[in-house]
Amino acid sequence: MIKKLVILLSLTFTFTTTSGCQDVTETLLIGGTDVPYHKLAMNMFPRNRTAGSLASQMAEIKALGITSIRVTFWFDTFYMRSASSSHDFEKFDEVVNAAAAEGLEIVAILAYVPDWLQGSSSWKSTFVNEYVTPVVSRYKNSVKYWEIWNEPDELKYNVLDGSVGAYFNLLETVSPVIRSIDPSAKIVAAATVNIVADGLDKFDWTKTLINMGLKSYADVLNIHYYADVEFELSAVGGPMVQDANMAVWVTEVGVTGQSNQYGYFINNMAWIEKSLAPERIYWYTYIQGAGEDEETHPDETYGLVTYYGNVRYESFLYTHLKER
Repeated sequence: MIKKLVILLSLTFTFTTTSGCQDVTETLLIGGTDVPYHKLAMNMFPRNRTAGSLASQMAEIKALGITSIRVTFWFDTFYMRSASSSHDFEKFDEVVNAAAAEGLEIVAILAYVPDWLQGSSSWKSTFVNEYVTPVVSRYKNSVKYWEIWNEPDELKYNVLDGSVGAYFNLLETVSPVIRSIDPSAKIVAAATVNIVADGLDKFDWTKTLINMGLKSYADVLNIHYYADVEFELSAVGGPMVQDANMAVWVTEVGVTGQSNQYGYFINNMAWIEKSLAPERIYWYTYIQGAGEDEETHPDETYGLVTYYGNVRYESFLYTHLKER
C-alpha cells in the first residue's frame, strides 16, 4: 500500500453564508491525511460491455480491493416499454447475479422515468407501484442499500422541478414503501451535482433538505464532489455534516482524463477524508458510458478503464489500485 502524508499549507479563510449572514472562519490544512483506501467503493455502468462481460468486469473491480458498487437500476423502456407493458427484470438480474458471484455489495439507484411517463401528473404513483415496489420486492434479499433518485436538483426528467421541496416529497413517498417491504433496508438520499459547483448554492440546497427532516426518511446523507481541494468542503461541508448527525457518504468523486486520475485521487481522497470523514467514498467511475458499445477517449473519460477505437486503455490509478 502506498501512503502519502503531506503537510503543505496552513491558511485561514472567511466565508459568509447566505443563510444567517454569519462569518464562518476555519483554519484549513491541505493534506496531512492518509488516503482512506479502506473506504473506497466504485461506480460502474453494467450495461457497458466494451470492457468485457459483466462477470469479468465484476471480477476486475473485486481485484482492485473494492467490495461495494453503485449502479443505477434504470426505470426506462428496457424495464417497462409502455404503460401497459409487463416488467422486464433481465438487466437487473444480470447485475445482481454477477455482483453476488464476486461477493460485491450493491447500492442500487432507483431513478428516472421513461419517455412515456414524463410530464404525467400521476407519475409518482406509477413510479412507486410499477417500479419501486416490484423492484425492491424482487431484490430485497440481495440489495440492502437503495438510493432514491440521483442529482434531483438538475436531473429532472420533466417530473421534478429541481427544488428541495419536490425531492423531499419524493423521499416522503418512496422511503416508507421501501421500508415496509424490507425493514432492514437502508435509504441513501440523493446528492446534488458537484456540491461546490455554484459557490454555496448546493450547500444551501443540501442544508435545507437536512432541515426539512431528511433523517426521518433516509439513513445516509449523500454528497457528490468534483473539484480539486476546494476549501468550502471543509469550512462549510464539515460543519454541515456534523450538524446533520447522519451517516455520510460521498457517492461520486472523480476527474476526466486518465493521466489526471492518480494525482487527483491522492490529493482529493485525503481532502475529502479530512473535511467530511465519510463512511464511504465511491470513485466515478470504473468505465464511463451507459451504452452497451459506448467508447470514450482516454483524455475525456472518467473511467479507470476505457475503450477507444477498439483499444483498451487503463489509467495509472487503475494499475496503482490493482497492485497496491
